[in-house]
Amino acid sequence: MTSNPFFPIASYCSSHGWGGLEMNVSRFLQWMQGRGWPVFLCADPKSEIMSHANTLAIPTRGIHCTSQISALWKARTLAKTASEDGVRVLIVHQSPDLLICSIAKRWSGGRLKIVFSQNMHLGNKRDPIHAWQYRKIDAFISPLPILAEQARRQTVVPTEKIHVIPHGIEQDRFIQRVDRIEARRELGLPLDATIIGIIGRLDPKKGQHVGIRALARLHANGLRPHLLVVGNPTIGEGDRYQQHLHTLVNELGLTTSVHFRPYLDKPETAYGAMDIFVLTSQSETYGLVTIEAMTSGLPVIGTNSGGTVDIIDHERNGLRFPPDDETALAAALARYLTDPTLATKVAAQGRHDALNRYSHTAQCEAWEALLREIVQ
Repeated sequence: MTSNPFFPIASYCSSHGWGGLEMNVSRFLQWMQGRGWPVFLCADPKSEIMSHANTLAIPTRGIHCTSQISALWKARTLAKTASEDGVRVLIVHQSPDLLICSIAKRWSGGRLKIVFSQNMHLGNKRDPIHAWQYRKIDAFISPLPILAEQARRQTVVPTEKIHVIPHGIEQDRFIQRVDRIEARRELGLPLDATIIGIIGRLDPKKGQHVGIRALARLHANGLRPHLLVVGNPTIGEGDRYQQHLHTLVNELGLTTSVHFRPYLDKPETAYGAMDIFVLTSQSETYGLVTIEAMTSGLPVIGTNSGGTVDIIDHERNGLRFPPDDETALAAALARYLTDPTLATKVAAQGRHDALNRYSHTAQCEAWEALLREIVQ
């Protein structure tokens, strides 16, 4: 084993967006740096993740990730940069980046180890080209058991190299909820209404329209909660969906009951203002916002798909509904709204589960043990 328990590690991320994946990468590097690890982010100099890394004082290395630049050139640059920094482990966060990192590993003479951190659902990766790339992986980390099983089915990665390490959160930020009245005043929300909340980028796959339509059904049945929608449009994809949501709100007569707010650096303020949290995504790989809401003590509802199935145990620590089913979502919301005992019970269980399973400290400790093991 290396004599230095804190050897250099690097993340390679070609994404130009700013969403859950990029936030997870930035947070993880910041946490590991705080624990003594020399860390580097390798990304496009013009990307959002590079900008945020510089703000967080995470050392960065520019790798131009435009499609016009050949994979061989990028891999060579990555291998050279990693060698100069003494990087022992290269972390990959999305399948399209694996080719570059696989070639970089080969050019490093095998000195570089590759860890794949799963942030997305996987399609079939057993064809010859993908198989070659996935065989270069020294460890494959899935955040949930359901995703680890997907990796076993869809890739050639040996079972013994697949590990489950849940993404964690800084629990202290959410354990002590922001004062409800203070949070609502800060966000300009009604102080006496019941507020349902959705947090996430504004995108059809995130399903905010389903939440709005479900709210209309509740109002038609005599229940009058409000809806808080927090998030910005997907970077680089325009505001067409955002405009669609505003049009939908107007058409359904909900202009005084739906409140749009932009992305918040402190989401705990939004959770503090809510009474119920809803994840409306068609299929969320992980759904860190669900875990944040559970830690905040909110009753949660999520779609019966993707990683949410492993996080929300239906009827025990939350409720689930079929994706894109506004009628089912309205029914689940009505259960909480008309049965405070149920809402209190599942919220308490959800908070207990989140506190015991999703600590960022536990995540870092598990990663550290694995990193030291693969560089032996």
